[in-house]
Amino acid sequence: MLSMNPFTMKNGLTNLIMKIGLYVAIIIIGIAPLHAQESLTLAQALELGLDNNFGIKIEKERVAISKNNNNWGEAGRMPLLNVGINQNNNINDIIVAASPFQPTGQIISNNLNPNVNLNWVIFESFKVNMNKSKLALLQEQSAGNEAIVVENTMQAIILAYYTVLLEEERLDVLQKVLTLSHDKYNMMQMRKELGNAVTFDILQVKNNYLTDSTNLIRQTLNVKNAKRNLNLLLGQDVEKRLDLADSLKAYYNEYSFDELYTKLSANNNTLQNQYINQSILKNEINIQKTALFPRLSIDVGGNYTAGVTDNTNANFKGDFDNLGSVSTQTGFYYANFTLSYTLFNGGRVKRQIKNAKINEQIGQLQLEDMKLSLKNDLLSAYDLYKLREELIAISQENLETAELNLQIGSEKYKNGTINSFNYRDLQVNYLNSALSFLQANYDLIESNTELMRLAGEILDVQN
Repeated sequence: MLSMNPFTMKNGLTNLIMKIGLYVAIIIIGIAPLHAQESLTLAQALELGLDNNFGIKIEKERVAISKNNNNWGEAGRMPLLNVGINQNNNINDIIVAASPFQPTGQIISNNLNPNVNLNWVIFESFKVNMNKSKLALLQEQSAGNEAIVVENTMQAIILAYYTVLLEEERLDVLQKVLTLSHDKYNMMQMRKELGNAVTFDILQVKNNYLTDSTNLIRQTLNVKNAKRNLNLLLGQDVEKRLDLADSLKAYYNEYSFDELYTKLSANNNTLQNQYINQSILKNEINIQKTALFPRLSIDVGGNYTAGVTDNTNANFKGDFDNLGSVSTQTGFYYANFTLSYTLFNGGRVKRQIKNAKINEQIGQLQLEDMKLSLKNDLLSAYDLYKLREELIAISQENLETAELNLQIGSEKYKNGTINSFNYRDLQVNYLNSALSFLQANYDLIESNTELMRLAGEILDVQN
């Protein structure tokens, strides 16, 4: 059986504790921001996100496409003009003439035929105006989609920003608990040297210290991941160092549900986009109805033909002389009007009109469903906000009590009034209370952000 010298065991334990403390200190220094770096405020973070976020950039390009499409040419008002040119080369080798007047031999012809054609629909029951109105609505809807993406991105940036602050505050709390554990271990070592502590007590203190060190190391990774996520939303290198200027402190607003619901009905971009979609569906019914009316169009054009026929190698019978090369030039011009009306096509037009009306009814149902759903979301978010207002007050009082108990317990532990187990319970209680208070602050910020998004006011945050 192996035995270990108590002096060796003591030195090994001390070295282990020192190494762990040094390792934790290195990690904390590694994630701490440089003093020379400029602090990033929430307003600056939102401005960066609006400029650099890839989702917003993509949506802006889609808006540009819809803007390009919104013109009279796309709607069909402008005529269609085509120009072209044909060039034909033929060799006609006649062995036996079909008539006495037809030459035999080889005849070569070359023709150049430029042409131009203009087709214009003069009247189609105002379909062009309806198409233009639809394109304008589509552009407006695309802009609404961009606003929704911007709102969602801003909400994500706000929450990511405060998540970083939350994780950093958690790290500070864990560091404080670790410092207490370290002081407690040093005190236990002194008591042992004086003969007032046993190995069991030292091992228990060591276990607490190692547990707190592990928690701190894990928390450093949480801070790093939170900063990477924020950098990703800001559209910059995920490893870029961040130093945030704001603090994790919830701000209170005196909300009225009726006022919030009024703002939601007037400003919520998701709802506004559904109204636009409903207008598009109604417009589609009128577009389909245009097929019930006549269509008048004009077709204007002309072509010119210039050709050369080479009869040098041709043989003419009778008294006909060889004409050599013969040049020809002809012109042809036209202007045609077409009035058309579909008498019957198997009821296709009526079916399309009926389907458009059904789609409009579906859209109306979706609109009513969305109104009800958004009201439900607002009610839930409002009640949750009120609940979290109460919870943050309770958690703050709980933290103050736990912190005071820890201070009193620390003095009692030094005086030997309480044992290490009782003191550890006070540490754990303080840790849980502090983390709960930090989470309560974040939760209230999250609820406030959600209420602003639903009410269509989140874009005002950066201002």
